[in-house]
Amino acid sequence: MEIKVHNRNIRISPRKVRPVLHDLRGQTALKARDSLKFVNRKAAGFIYDLVKSGIAAAKENYLEADQVMIKQVFCNEAPRLKRSIAWSKGQSRRITKRASHITLVLESIESDKNEPKGSRQSVKVTKPVSATSVGNVAEATKDETGIVADKR
Repeated sequence: MEIKVHNRNIRISPRKVRPVLHDLRGQTALKARDSLKFVNRKAAGFIYDLVKSGIAAAKENYLEADQVMIKQVFCNEAPRLKRSIAWSKGQSRRITKRASHITLVLESIESDKNEPKGSRQSVKVTKPVSATSVGNVAEATKDETGIVADKR
């Protein structure tokens, strides 16, 4: 089971958030939460809150906190705030204040282990239709095996 958690419009540049996110991929949620306490970056506080929110959402979906791992975590750019600053000779310069959207996708560890190997649906490969039946599609039929056969 997948759980998506978002933290939107954070006033920090995505360039500063991505190095912190890189270390979290593939960890369990509890281990990631504990490791973020010791990261000395401003982005770590925002991500810490996001991981806590993800653990709470997992508990709401009847999953144990230690059985949830981080499947994906990524940071996208949010709309920028455009400001100007006074410059010499009556001019002004633009300042761009960047913001971020952080998305965290958690997945249950036991869902992968409990699923039997043969339970996934397999794709049935059928024989290609002959050139004579392609011209007259109305006469082509499917039998029980799913193979298209010419009625002629």
